[in-house]
Amino acid sequence: MTHDAAGLFPITDAERHAKGRQKMLGLALYITHVWEATTSTGTSFWRDRGLEMHSERVAVELAPALAAIRTLDLEVIRNSLHGADAQRYLALQDSDAQGQVVRGLVLLRNADIHLPSALKVDVNQAVGEGDVWRIMPSWSAYANLPMPVRSSPHNRPSVCAAYENAVGGHPVLETLLDAFAFFDRCDSTLARRDVATGELMYFPLRGPTLNGYERRHPDELNRSEVEADVRQRAEANPPIGDRREIEFRINREGATVYCGHTAHPQFRTVFTEKGAQIARDVQAGYPYIVVVEDGTHRPLALNADGHLVAGGRALKDIGLPCSLRHPCAETWVMEWGVVTLDAFYYREQRHGGWQVHVL
Repeated sequence: MTHDAAGLFPITDAERHAKGRQKMLGLALYITHVWEATTSTGTSFWRDRGLEMHSERVAVELAPALAAIRTLDLEVIRNSLHGADAQRYLALQDSDAQGQVVRGLVLLRNADIHLPSALKVDVNQAVGEGDVWRIMPSWSAYANLPMPVRSSPHNRPSVCAAYENAVGGHPVLETLLDAFAFFDRCDSTLARRDVATGELMYFPLRGPTLNGYERRHPDELNRSEVEADVRQRAEANPPIGDRREIEFRINREGATVYCGHTAHPQFRTVFTEKGAQIARDVQAGYPYIVVVEDGTHRPLALNADGHLVAGGRALKDIGLPCSLRHPCAETWVMEWGVVTLDAFYYREQRHGGWQVHVL
């Protein structure tokens, strides 16, 4: 008996389809378990040691998810295809972003099954307060994986490349949602759906959003796509406030970043911005003032060559006050680091002044 299926690679064998349905149900549930585990890791804040972040429970919940993904990829779909269809599936994984995630996750599944070391994830960020913290786990960059994982004979070069390009450094939950979405595109009848609405069961993931935007559904955009749009929109419009005053500069990764305060009618907020974006703001008519090291204030302008100048001198050559008082240079570096990583925070600096942290 065959099954009527819809998708890029419909599973027509009844036994494989039944297995696929079971594994997709498992994957949906395992994703919810990983999501719930991020709030139950034992992460805590200590006055003498600071924030101690733990991720072992997340790793424990990840293992069955990785196994289900591998089974869906290999046994349910790939081994059901022959000839041109099999080649078409491999070609899709070569070119498709979500297909690359599925292939890259094989490296982690192999490490968990075949190697003695325990599965681990990186945690560089946590949100919360008191005794309630939520960690934001990501996969380690390929270069930071243990050598036995990278050199395992169970991994083909294409698996290592896919991990490096599409998995390493990415949020754990987004890669799981990408894998689920990929299989749903291959055969949309594998996932469980509400009979009345046709919507995927178990999604969106439930709970408060604690970090600007978090993907909760396989059909939603991942955070990097949303952040790219947020950053582009933020850059397209001049900042709010009466003016910005440039008070300091730092050099980060070969680029000059200018730091200072945005003046609002009743308060001031910090900003950090690259020179190229400041030039676009000035061209759009937004006023920037340069606070020179001698204490004078000079308006910033663009010369005929499109370079930023103040008082007839190039901005890059003007001496700015040495930041010995708060905020000090280290604080500006930290501020820029947050702006670089978090497009939502960057948008707050430019367009949500009442919510920006005042140093």
